[in-house]
Amino acid sequence: MKKNIITISREFGSGGHSIAQAVAKKHGVPCYDKALVEQVSKESGFDPEYIENQGEYTSSFPFFRHNALLR
Repeated sequence: MKKNIITISREFGSGGHSIAQAVAKKHGVPCYDKALVEQVSKESGFDPEYIENQGEYTSSFPFFRHNALLR
């Protein structure tokens, strides 16, 4: 099954969350935001603020490469 991921980068106050919810609703897919951070925090034991900072300020390439090596 083919899976698509839509990522919306935004700045505070830009309305990005509302846009993400509208896009998700239009395409019939879930919208993950704070809920995803909370889930990752629970599963990993890391502080939610740490997870948010890692997502905001680092490249995703090393994260995915690191996780691929763990599998």
